[in-house]
Amino acid sequence: MKLTSWRVALRIARRDALRAKGRSALIIGMIALPVLGVAGADVAYRSAQLTPQERIERSLGSADALVSALSPGSAVAQAPNADDGSTVLPGKPGQQPTTEQLKGAGTDPSTLVSSLLPAGSTLASARPGPTASTSSKAGLLLTSTAEADLGDPLWRGKLNVVKGRAPQASYEAAVTQAFLDQSGLSLGDSTTVKGLESHPYKLTAVAEYPGDLSTVALIGRPGELIAPLTAVQDAKPQPASGAAGAGAGAGTGADAAAVSPPSWLVRLPAGAQLDWAKVQEFNRYGYTLTARSVALDPPARSAVPYYRTQKIVLDLNTHRTSEMIAGTVAGLALLEVVLLAGPAFAVGARRSRRQLALLAAGGGDRAQVRAVVLSGGVVLGLAGALGGVLLGTGLVAVLRPWLESTAGSRFGHFSVHPLDLLAVAAVGVVTALLAAVLPAVQAARQDVVAALGGRVTAKAPSKRLAAFGVVLVAAGTAVALLGASGSGGQPGMPVAGGYDAQTLAILGGSVAAELGVLACTPLLVGLLGRLARLLPLAPRLTLRDAARQRSRTAPAIAAVMAAVAGAVAITVYTASSDAEARSEYRAAAPTGAVTLTVIPTSPLPQLQDAITQELPGLGARADVYQLEYHFCADCSSTVNFVQTYGYGRSAPVLAGDPTVLHNLFGLHDPAAEAALAAGQAVVFDPDYVKDGKATFHAQGAGGGGGAPAQPGQEAEAGDKDVSVPALLISNPVAARYGIGLVSPATAQHLGLGTQLGSSVWLPAAPPSAKLQQRAAAAVNRLDSFAELDIERGYQSTSDLTTLALSGFAALVVLGAAGIATGLAAADSRPDQVTLAAVGAPPRIRRVLSGLQCGTIALLGAALGTLCGYVPAVALRKAHEMALHIPHQPIITPWSQLLLILLVLPLLAALVASATTRSRLPLARRAS
Repeated sequence: MKLTSWRVALRIARRDALRAKGRSALIIGMIALPVLGVAGADVAYRSAQLTPQERIERSLGSADALVSALSPGSAVAQAPNADDGSTVLPGKPGQQPTTEQLKGAGTDPSTLVSSLLPAGSTLASARPGPTASTSSKAGLLLTSTAEADLGDPLWRGKLNVVKGRAPQASYEAAVTQAFLDQSGLSLGDSTTVKGLESHPYKLTAVAEYPGDLSTVALIGRPGELIAPLTAVQDAKPQPASGAAGAGAGAGTGADAAAVSPPSWLVRLPAGAQLDWAKVQEFNRYGYTLTARSVALDPPARSAVPYYRTQKIVLDLNTHRTSEMIAGTVAGLALLEVVLLAGPAFAVGARRSRRQLALLAAGGGDRAQVRAVVLSGGVVLGLAGALGGVLLGTGLVAVLRPWLESTAGSRFGHFSVHPLDLLAVAAVGVVTALLAAVLPAVQAARQDVVAALGGRVTAKAPSKRLAAFGVVLVAAGTAVALLGASGSGGQPGMPVAGGYDAQTLAILGGSVAAELGVLACTPLLVGLLGRLARLLPLAPRLTLRDAARQRSRTAPAIAAVMAAVAGAVAITVYTASSDAEARSEYRAAAPTGAVTLTVIPTSPLPQLQDAITQELPGLGARADVYQLEYHFCADCSSTVNFVQTYGYGRSAPVLAGDPTVLHNLFGLHDPAAEAALAAGQAVVFDPDYVKDGKATFHAQGAGGGGGAPAQPGQEAEAGDKDVSVPALLISNPVAARYGIGLVSPATAQHLGLGTQLGSSVWLPAAPPSAKLQQRAAAAVNRLDSFAELDIERGYQSTSDLTTLALSGFAALVVLGAAGIATGLAAADSRPDQVTLAAVGAPPRIRRVLSGLQCGTIALLGAALGTLCGYVPAVALRKAHEMALHIPHQPIITPWSQLLLILLVLPLLAALVASATTRSRLPLARRAS
């Protein structure tokens, strides 16, 4: 075609778009909807990606370096930015410590750090403090602790004051917003720390860690919090260890303090600089050093020993899995644009068929007819793509605070990459043009006489196309699954556009399967039309109209299918990943269990009464004892189960009555209760039972602290091995809380003592967080060493993500179904006029509109759900292969799927019915 012909076609398309404003708006909305999502996701993703300068500010604030005593006395390796990874290097057998290692182990850390830095450098302690219990409105709140001089610009960027003023006077402190939210306190109030009640801390500021907005933290002034708190916790008497997990998480966090190495922010003198050689020097002493100058100008990877360690392999595989997911989602989003725009242009071309027929009758050839329809794709696609980009960018800007709080991290900056957005807009225009190709070909082939007469010709659905679709579904599924396991190419090998063969196999297979389902859709719609004779009038008319107008119905169903498939894929993947994390979670007790952990001097009856008063409805109490071996007047040791095969594993023997079976192990087994009464041990792990007996090992004065003596092996002087009849109840879940149980009477019969370690209640539902704070405060008033804990089970980290995905699916399904229904309603207006003319009541239009929308949404959602499982299963398989983890089952999130399959179509139908006018405007009869 000549350029002049294209200009004419574009002018016709522009005028047609302006003349049919309603239809044009619907088409633009159909195109803009996915473009808005992609553009918004791009802006949010780019804004969340930190520049090297922003990353280092979150690690160092305005300091020049951060030093951490990772393992003094050992050689360590690290990435240029230690936040990216560090590890202790294993020594070779027989290798003598180096001079640096000896000095690192024997020198005061702060003294050593000062000696290695340039003269005139200043240090500010940045060591995280232990977890502590602080007073709240309701009682006691568990919180992390830290120290910082927030008036010093050194901390700016790492820990920022966002409200109030920085602490200045003695025992003033800052807290995070999450602390205020959970404690019920406000700025100006005071809080006390368990063990440091003599010095209340006045809250003067709200501070935030930009990279972790959800942390619950109390930040004191240097020297006023961590040192005295650590001293109190170090002096705390050790509780009896008989709970074997019950109350394991209830400590105040002294262990957290022990594993947090000393760290310092460093301010260098003017003109001083740190290089990679200095970083490696610190590593030889067992310290890590993150220097601003090195992190911003890192050495080559070949010069970094850390990258040669095995640890980095897992990190790279994890990163590649993330890229694989991102690539697959991006590809499915592009397909979604095409399928969402397809019905828009199909209906637009049908509404313009008389105009196109007049063009053909006036001498226009097929190429010119195609050009007019394609020009409509260009005009409307350009408007939709640009509108979607602008709306997506603006939406992220408006929702930025919500997005940051949801993600738990601040954006580095609001980042708009013009090239990215231009590419998104260009893809939107191109895919809109591609979506207009098929309607353009159909318009060029239409019967001119039939079109001028307003007659609609429909062909029977192609069985060959449907058969090809079935083959394409099977082939696409196979390619995606084989590609996920690496059979589709070597994982990690770049092929095209930066994506590896595995990513392309998953994406290509998923797209092929979705297109195969699309090819089967016309035949499926035709088959459903045959069921119409069994239905009442309104649904019969709806299904027959859908079957007769397959060229309009099938693309509309495909639009909803595309929207649902992507959301279902990520929802199923997220639910399966969440199930994997749930299976790895190790609870301290059954979910909801309330555990009181005590020491021998605790006022136990008063503590138990206080808990039952503050937490009503706890039910029966189970007292859990630890077996002890008293081998001299003031000497005792813990009694352990002995593993029957090999050395290296033992577990404390617990004692208690049947309520321990109920509350701690979650078991109601008459056989187990009878075994306890008969003096037998109840054991939950088969490795600890042999020939119907379990062996206890009690270490006496002669024990060397090594592995316990095995059955049949001569015990050392003073040690004691006892075999008792055992009932084996193989239960891996119960074994997490303790290997087994005996009754106190059995322990006494064996000459062993008992020491109460904890009391456990198992209420019907876990008490609320506020009630827990009140009960913890009551316990603290009676005994500062006793600890209260409530096992709340695995806390899903994907609930918010899944909710957001469900919301996105709802938005797209409603939008796509509504727009497609609006276009279908515009296309079927002559039929509705005919119904009105023969006496159909006005409400029939509302009913038909609602049923049309519901049918499109229901069929699209059902097919989209099936399509979504292909990439979800493939991505999970690729994740397992990349990280070398055992196969995990695919989890179906039924609540989200039922929402998409049933609730959303019903909601779409109701909305369509409610927003449709009952009476039609007067229509001019075409001459």
